Amino acid sequence: MKKRILSTLLIILVPAFVFAAYQTGVNKIDRVAVDGLFSPGVEDSLAYKVQELEKHTHNREKWLGVAATPSGETHVADRMAGGISAFTLTAGNNDFGSWVQIMGSSDTPISSGMVKFDAHRFLVTSTNSTNPFVIQIATGESAGLAAKISSEEFTEAPYVAATNNNDSGVEDVLTIRTAVSEKVWARAVCIGSSGSTISFYYGIHEYPGI
Repeated sequence: MKKRILSTLLIILVPAFVFAAYQTGVNKIDRVAVDGLFSPGVEDSLAYKVQELEKHTHNREKWLGVAATPSGETHVADRMAGGISAFTLTAGNNDFGSWVQIMGSSDTPISSGMVKFDAHRFLVTSTNSTNPFVIQIATGESAGLAAKISSEEFTEAPYVAATNNNDSGVEDVLTIRTAVSEKVWARAVCIGSSGSTISFYYGIHEYPGI
């Protein structure tokens, strides 16, 4: 009899306890405003990461090509439009070619109030080889690029053209979020080839907050 009473109490009380705990948790996750990317939000917190992912998916994308009137390392990219050429990378002899700057220190932010950005996609307009290309992208000062390579602080994006031209439309590329005003560089290798070229525009996302 006692066991039956105890079992009955457990059946009644355990669901009630779980529901009460859930209700407490709801207030912390679903019903309380959070700072997310905005100060005094906490970088790498759950709220920060959730909003970062949301902004990466639902954002305004801006596309860039070679600046019509470049200025040193400060201004090298203009918005993709009539008269704006694609960036061109020249591969070495079955090796990576020279770095080409594709973002200047004054080229971001594009939208007022943005504090970070990431390169998200690229559009190849022409190549002169059907061999596989690999594009490397790194950020920072030109003097620090060798160190970036040594420490693996760069991203890579492969590309193969079937007809020596643009076949695949827009390609995704994964990069880290970078503080606005950071310079961006790219270089390419064409596997099994020497001096091959690849030309492209690229798109970025910008982010508010901290």
